[in-house]
Amino acid sequence: MASNSISSQELSSADTNDLPLLVAEDVIKIYKTGKIETQALRGVSFKVNLGEKLFLIGPSGSGKTTLVNIVAGMGKPTSGKVFWKDLSKDITRSSLEEIIRARRSFAGVIFQDSKLLQHLTVKENIELAGFYAKIPQGIVKQRSEFLLKFMDIWDKRNKKEDTLSGGEKKRAAIATTLITNPRILIGDEPTGDLDIVTAESILNLFDKISDELGIALCIVTHSQQVAARADRILEMREGIIIGQHGGRIHLRNLEESRLLEMDRQNRLAIPKTILKTLDNPKHFSISTEKRKIILEPIYDESLITQSKKDIITCMICGKMVQNTEKFCNHCGAAITKKREKK
Repeated sequence: MASNSISSQELSSADTNDLPLLVAEDVIKIYKTGKIETQALRGVSFKVNLGEKLFLIGPSGSGKTTLVNIVAGMGKPTSGKVFWKDLSKDITRSSLEEIIRARRSFAGVIFQDSKLLQHLTVKENIELAGFYAKIPQGIVKQRSEFLLKFMDIWDKRNKKEDTLSGGEKKRAAIATTLITNPRILIGDEPTGDLDIVTAESILNLFDKISDELGIALCIVTHSQQVAARADRILEMREGIIIGQHGGRIHLRNLEESRLLEMDRQNRLAIPKTILKTLDNPKHFSISTEKRKIILEPIYDESLITQSKKDIITCMICGKMVQNTEKFCNHCGAAITKKREKK
């Protein structure tokens, strides 16, 4: 499987369409409460390509929200790097002012709550976002008119939040993020507060944003309805990415579509569902056969605790066997014993 990582030198060397839009490298986040440390992210690496719809899935507590906050520049990792295509340096080493300035034209952040100002109209909310981003007034008005029509809320432009439906609020909120013409939208459960029908209309809108405006999506979700719209899905468990899925996915049966993901530390996480079927072994022997990696569970703890003199490795199949055996009890090959140095 191709690596999800790219060096900072590669990312900053040239602005080409072949380079990823966003890169995270070995991101670790540790929260401290008194003397207790909780590792929310344990070395996460991934990238988002130009125009790609990348979604993050996983159970509560797997680190998804922490991760998107960090790659959106709204949180600092304990260690690791995050690169934005339009910024020539690691944003985790950038000042808050640099991040805010770069984010205006790079990333739009979508919250589950609409975050609209209640005393302003839809149009005024959108234009205010452009004002804060220091976009010239003439351009703000042009973009605002375009977005009101593009988002199908033109007839709601003079309405305030308390008169809007849930879907209309969401469309207006997305428009406030698009006013800066970002290259990626980053969201945490953006349809989580909507009913199924309204959520479907917002998902259609995301497809339209991606297809017609060329804006990439990086979205956290628990929803099958949302996940089905992805180009690529990363599955998280306990602070690491354990697998990758294509667009066709069933959240209740992830084994059907999961490709295990090897991270930059060469780690592969074996899904708990598979370990459970094997009675949760803690140790494995490993060997290769015709370009396949073979993991063999070890249930006999004596094979682990015995000294090296008591155990040898079969040169044919790679399994561990007792030094007293003449033939391997796995493949039947004759055991070749190393001569002791005098």
